[in-house]
Amino acid sequence: MSTTTLRSAGLALMLGAAAMVQAQSPVDIGLFANNGQLEVRVRPTADFDGIFSSVVFTLRWDRSAKVKLGDAVQPEGPRTYIPIAPSGGVHESGPYNYQVYAGFGFESIRNTGTVWEAGREYTVMSIPFTGDATMELVNDAWTGELLNNADYYLSLGGVDRTGAIYQKSINASELDGAVTILPNPNDGQFTFSFLVAAPSDLQVDVVNTLGQSVFTEQLRGFEGTYRKEMDLRTSSNGIYYLKITRNGSIDVHKIVYR
Repeated sequence: MSTTTLRSAGLALMLGAAAMVQAQSPVDIGLFANNGQLEVRVRPTADFDGIFSSVVFTLRWDRSAKVKLGDAVQPEGPRTYIPIAPSGGVHESGPYNYQVYAGFGFESIRNTGTVWEAGREYTVMSIPFTGDATMELVNDAWTGELLNNADYYLSLGGVDRTGAIYQKSINASELDGAVTILPNPNDGQFTFSFLVAAPSDLQVDVVNTLGQSVFTEQLRGFEGTYRKEMDLRTSSNGIYYLKITRNGSIDVHKIVYR
């Protein structure tokens, strides 16, 4: 094959790759409540399996609110193809606090066994949250300042594919009381957690099917995220129940120890 032919073929491949990137439609972003945590999801408007190059987004809440953000966690795929972390600490401006997050990727989504489908939501980060406030994923005057450069931005294959913020805010009440038990079913080792948005008196119990307690704890005026690691391997396997007594009401959740 001649040098000219090779060059022509190479140019055609480059143009084809560029055309594929250019054809990619915008990707929207949203903030949701799930299992007592804030969850950031992206929603592509076209199929995609290439490189998720970068993303920037900002959370905002009222400075007067007692808000605490925990360490962010990413699902297995996204933490490989688009690792995301806080960009600096919390910023104060006017009546609001801001936390900026940024991520940069260099590996194709397909290498993690994933192909984005148009219109489907993909969780890229979960953030434990405590406090009585409305949390927002925003573009506003502060994020738009050149010095801050914190407006929502997303690129695929190095090309700007920023879409819309389609779900902007979450109230603390939407997270309050949400319970997570992981893994479930399990081998006797598991962790459960739940959020209490306002100070409350609690009793937390884990019991077997006979009502016998394997764990109990009472708390006064508790506020925040309650988290407990359990190991039942010295007990018989079977069905157990997590009972949370709060303000006169009891929530019961099934635990399967295989």
